[in-house]
Amino acid sequence: MANYGLFWLVYLLASTLFIVIFWRLVRFKRALLLTYVMRGLAIALIFTPWVSHVDGSYLAPALMVLALDTITLGAQAAPRAFVPLFLSLLLSCGVAALVWARKRKSRLPSSRI
Repeated sequence: MANYGLFWLVYLLASTLFIVIFWRLVRFKRALLLTYVMRGLAIALIFTPWVSHVDGSYLAPALMVLALDTITLGAQAAPRAFVPLFLSLLLSCGVAALVWARKRKSRLPSSRI
C-alpha cells in the first residue's frame, strides 16, 4: 500500500473540513448539551480508526470498516468494528457532558454571603 499515507491525509483533510462546517451549523442556544453531544458524536463517528482486516496492521475509519464488513462478510462480522466505534461514541457523550457541565458552572452567578 504505497498510497496509504496519502489516502489518510486526504480523508483527514476532508473530514476536518466537514467537521468545521458541521461545527458552525450545529449551534443551539437553548440546548447547549445537545450541541456538544452532536458535535462529539460527529467527531467520534468520523475520526475513530480501526484495523481494516483481521490479520492486517492498516487502519481505516471504523465506520467504513463496519459498513464494508457487514456488506462483504455478513452481520456476524460487524461487531469487530462496532465495539470500538460504540465505545468511542459513549466516550464522546461523556466528554460532551463534562464540557457542558463545566461551562454551565462557570456561567452561573456566584452567590455571595
